[in-house]
Amino acid sequence: MKRREFLSATGVILGAFGLSQSQLLGWQQALADTSRRKLALLIGINQYPSGVLGKGLKPLQGCATDVELQRQLLVHRFGFAPDDITTLIDGRATQAAIVTALYQLTQQSRANDFVVVHYSGYGGQLMLEDKLIQTWVPVDGYLPTVASPMARDVPVSWVKQILAKLKTKQIFTVLAAGYSQPDVSLTGGYRSRARGDILSVEGVRLPAVEADLEKLQTISEPAFFPGDLLMAARNGQSAIERQWVDFGTGLFTHSLTRYLWTTQLPAKLSATMRGAQESILPLVPNQTPYWTTQTADAHVVYGEADLPCVDAVVTSVEGRSVTVWLGGLPADVVQYSEQFQFTHQQDSDEPSVQMRSQSGLEGRIKLTDDQSWSVGQPLYEAMRVLPKDLTLVVSLDSDLERIERVDATSALAALTFVDSTDNSHPADCMLGKSQSDEATEADTKSASVVKQGYGLFTPTRNLITGTLAKQDEAVKMAVSRLSPKLETMLAMKLLRLSENQASSRLAVRLNLLLAGGEADKLVLQQETRQAMGNASKSRLAEAVSRQNRPVEFSTGSQVRYQALNFGLEPVYTMLLGFDARDRMLAFLPPSEGQSYSIDLLRTALTIAPGTSSYLPTQNAWVVDDPEGRVEAYLVCSTRPLAGCWQELLSIANTASNQRVTLGDNALPLVQALMDDLSFNDADEADSYALNTSHWATVGCHYSIV
Repeated sequence: MKRREFLSATGVILGAFGLSQSQLLGWQQALADTSRRKLALLIGINQYPSGVLGKGLKPLQGCATDVELQRQLLVHRFGFAPDDITTLIDGRATQAAIVTALYQLTQQSRANDFVVVHYSGYGGQLMLEDKLIQTWVPVDGYLPTVASPMARDVPVSWVKQILAKLKTKQIFTVLAAGYSQPDVSLTGGYRSRARGDILSVEGVRLPAVEADLEKLQTISEPAFFPGDLLMAARNGQSAIERQWVDFGTGLFTHSLTRYLWTTQLPAKLSATMRGAQESILPLVPNQTPYWTTQTADAHVVYGEADLPCVDAVVTSVEGRSVTVWLGGLPADVVQYSEQFQFTHQQDSDEPSVQMRSQSGLEGRIKLTDDQSWSVGQPLYEAMRVLPKDLTLVVSLDSDLERIERVDATSALAALTFVDSTDNSHPADCMLGKSQSDEATEADTKSASVVKQGYGLFTPTRNLITGTLAKQDEAVKMAVSRLSPKLETMLAMKLLRLSENQASSRLAVRLNLLLAGGEADKLVLQQETRQAMGNASKSRLAEAVSRQNRPVEFSTGSQVRYQALNFGLEPVYTMLLGFDARDRMLAFLPPSEGQSYSIDLLRTALTIAPGTSSYLPTQNAWVVDDPEGRVEAYLVCSTRPLAGCWQELLSIANTASNQRVTLGDNALPLVQALMDDLSFNDADEADSYALNTSHWATVGCHYSIV
């Protein structure tokens, strides 16, 4: 269809939605340029009116940030022209605007172009003619009522049909929304992106939309999305967003875009989604990103590009003031770090530049007179400064009585390593109560509920193993009882903040192996960017990265870890983990019948250049935990980890099969480890200054099913 015919057809759309022809001016100007090769439509809606959401739902907080995450990535990483990116945020993201913008793409695109469509907002479900359909909820997607049965959602079937008209097959649709609400309410800054209950109103209908001389079908639809569909969660799972102190974002969008900043381009779809899965797993184990594809797996995400890994990028330069986008750094690290230093070359000895201030995912740098940076300049993390007074943030369950919350706040205030908040603010865990499984529905209605004590829960309200008392107790006694577990959780928080697999300049790799049979089988491989450049992956490792699911083991499986050093100097190591029982573990070399000593640990935990070591050294570990997730972190340093090893000696002789539960020693050991890694001056004793040239923390995660 010719351009003039398209504009005429678009007028039909406008008539259906009540918009004027003048509102198409932007689209007409965009159509005038026929040279575009990379196009994007980015939609993000936080500010929904109450009539759109219904009872109990609130506006979202991370969708506008999602759009900015994608926009910065497309412009500065994949070479999209800013004028070729259409953004519809909040009030601009109406049903009419979304449909019209999708149709615009059908006229702009040519064969072999790359097209990205991103939607962040609420996902909805409508019952039409006895069929359940999934929808994108626009800002004017008011709930249909008996008096006004017109629905203003955007059916997914419409999106599929419009995208099928594109002249290119290189289409990437990113759905950062969900259709299923979690079974329990979320806390600690976590929120679901599903509108919730299925809407079923007698006589509900959608406006008739015609363009391209064809009527869009609502009930019948193509079986698959054209091109590639990248989904935040599988059907039946919740898509979660998280609010930090000064920014919020969808877990999937941040994980996806961060992976694409920090991996060598071009990036295959399968490896990209696997990377996003691994980032989300420690935060929300029951949200599994998923994808479908109508093209070969070998194709790359968002277009061809041959670029190295990047941690940050310069987005504006005004005189000596530089604005930096921190899209390649973990969100928790951005939130909690006191300071960053960057270099603008990956492997150089140039002096690093300190970031002066930060707001959300943006930072500010002041250049000296002899420095000259330009927009688009990639930056590489050189130093990360973490506070020693880091605290664990504990929210209080809103279901607690007022007196319980007062007593809990007082008891938690006595713990110097804990801050408390209400359950609407960002938190690491929640203190609350859980009714007994023995309580029936009748018991609940009659208030005859079996009383239990207090426990700790994740922000997604999963019980943290071993924390729930089976008998009623005073809240102050509960806080005292839970204090060691809270210390362990702070130790894990601090250890996770040291993860720098993408930015470390050491060349190390961690393999997770399934033992048994004639040879160990590689299940998961994690490595620093330097290891990527110094050692090629095996075909088996490439096959592992293409799996469309997280790594899972069943009870009775046998596992081992292998650490490899591809660098030119020895590295001193420590392997720590967090098991499915929520205990922190340390992994030890064999004692060979001797008492553990610093010399024994130093010898056994040093990996010479070009060599590897296994844990356990001979027999594998049998998976005997209950269902849940497991995390393991290999920490490497160019300097001996003497302080950490000294802490380990106090409990090393209680080890069984080369591993030991740290218990009360978890926090002191991790703090000693961070001191070993730190390059602080004497006047900076209140923080850990971690140099990427001398430290690497590489993590791997899996589930027990």
